[in-house]
Amino acid sequence: MRGFSYPVLVADIGGTNCRLSLVENAQAAHRPLAKIPTGSQPTPEAALEEVLSTLTQRPRSAVLAVAGPLDGREAQLTNANWHFDGPKLGAALGLEQGLLVNDFEAQAASLAVLAKSDTTTLVEGEPDADGTRLVLGPGTGFGAGAFIRRGARGVLVPTECGHIGIGPEDLTEQKIWPALTAGLPRVTVEGLLSGDGLVRFHRAVASETGMLEADVSAADVTTLACDGDPAALMAVVCFWRLLARVAGDLALAFKATGGVYLAGGIVPRLLPLADKAAIGAVFAGKPPMEDLAARFALHVVTAGDGAEQGLAAIAAGPERFGLDDPKRLWFA
Repeated sequence: MRGFSYPVLVADIGGTNCRLSLVENAQAAHRPLAKIPTGSQPTPEAALEEVLSTLTQRPRSAVLAVAGPLDGREAQLTNANWHFDGPKLGAALGLEQGLLVNDFEAQAASLAVLAKSDTTTLVEGEPDADGTRLVLGPGTGFGAGAFIRRGARGVLVPTECGHIGIGPEDLTEQKIWPALTAGLPRVTVEGLLSGDGLVRFHRAVASETGMLEADVSAADVTTLACDGDPAALMAVVCFWRLLARVAGDLALAFKATGGVYLAGGIVPRLLPLADKAAIGAVFAGKPPMEDLAARFALHVVTAGDGAEQGLAAIAAGPERFGLDDPKRLWFA
């Protein structure tokens, strides 16, 4: 299979928002169509049709990124109640062919096409151009995926790394850990490195330091920290340290010599508060594997359309990413 029939609908469907774009041909950049709240309609078919019904030219194919685990041609959002059945959705929308991917398969595919200007480097490392690349993303949840290059072809590896357990590692974390994890049935990476996790950090820091403050949103914590609020600023510092630790651990797990990329909605907004020296020390501080860890580079994806770029690349050449799989593709 050499690409999809155009125009192709591409959509990045997360637990909070659904971003839809149209790709006119294999050489064209994606054209944004709409950003709608996930769950705005009872079914994804109804939500997508509401947008597609306004177009003069409907898409012939679709590549949809879903924030949740996949089972062949079906997927379930982890943090929302939409269920996706590829062939059923395709029939409802009049599509000739389609593919469901995990949202971090899309983010991982973007690593093959992102421009240097789409990223900011936090740790230089000694990256290998052909090495495994890993993308992580704190957002509504915590996603992770890898792109393993093998010559002209590659393999996308979706994961559920956000649901692995995590504990405190240093004295600062030990001090705030009880307040940070209060009420969590299980302490996971996603529970702490997400929008809800940033709010938890703020609440825990305020509680432990006696700086009692009203509960605020993750966006509010970022704004307060940039304005110099002590509790919010310390919360962001703690969040960055834990994110650097987890990123370094996962880099070891995947041997990500091609680099680690931080994506999602939260991290780019926290960039002004990133202490590169402290982040680098935690990221690479992995005894007895310091020599290997020192090779890993750490970047932030600052482009807001990384997933859409990845989806467009998949549409143009699914075989490039090992996605020319008849068990996942569907046809009318």
